[in-house]
Amino acid sequence: MPDLIATRDMRYATRALQAGDPFQASNQDARILIAIKKARPADASGDPSATAPTLDELRDKAAKLGITVSTRWGDKRLLEEIAKVASA
Repeated sequence: MPDLIATRDMRYATRALQAGDPFQASNQDARILIAIKKARPADASGDPSATAPTLDELRDKAAKLGITVSTRWGDKRLLEEIAKVASA
């Protein structure tokens, strides 16, 4: 059973979890909870700098680079656009 950390308030297995609470889930549930971004894997290191940047952080970075950002763009598209400008 993988160790997870809740990323938002939710209920799992009759427990009321708050963001940041550690818990264990079955392998299948863990994959689903991570995919819908309600949980993240618990690292042994606990290094917060290893997490991916949020969508707002990516939008701010793109705006600083002079990229006109569409509100429909997700994190993948923002990373591609930032990489294009960075490589140019």
